[in-house]
Amino acid sequence: MKTTDRGVRTRNKEETRRRIFEAAASAFAESGYSAATLDRIAEEAGCSKALVIRYFGTKQDLYRTVVNSRYAELSQRETIHGLAEADTVVELLRGILSDLFAFNREHPSFARLIAWENLNGAAHLDPETARAARGPGWARLRAILEDAKKRGMVRKDVDVARLVYALQAITVVYFSNRHTMKILTGFSFESPDTMKGFVDFYARLLGQGIAADGGTRA
Repeated sequence: MKTTDRGVRTRNKEETRRRIFEAAASAFAESGYSAATLDRIAEEAGCSKALVIRYFGTKQDLYRTVVNSRYAELSQRETIHGLAEADTVVELLRGILSDLFAFNREHPSFARLIAWENLNGAAHLDPETARAARGPGWARLRAILEDAKKRGMVRKDVDVARLVYALQAITVVYFSNRHTMKILTGFSFESPDTMKGFVDFYARLLGQGIAADGGTRA
């Protein structure tokens, strides 16, 4: 086989895998694990069910690949704004929340996907692989916030693990409830300006609660 032929086959395989992944991500987010089927995913991806199984294994294998890949991508995206250089607690929190919001804005189905899994009691995730995918992001956030404590920006009595959870929870609630809250409040939650305003509001609100000595770098 010619090298060029092998390269074409590789690209075609990668493109097929991408289509299957995106079709699966959409199906699982829209219908949940139980209602989504490999037949539907194959149809949306424009390939056979046998090819889906060949590339990804069982439906559970495919589902875990989707969730863990999104978790890993989120972990890689966090703290990309050079947060170690933030001079105030508010700047630090604004940077963290900006990354979290940006990821969810680019992947609007992510909140729905995770909501389905929580409704199912996290029954379909493998704890070890899920923690391996999501853990690095949380560890990086904890390290940054612990460093902020050492620098005198954050109060010594602040529980960093719970603070990291609070930042995640704020983001999840914003995106998972955005449709109903738009009706109830009139806010255009999909608007970038609205998101930016809420990020700033949350950063200032949390900053007031955790800042030490004005919340500036020592």
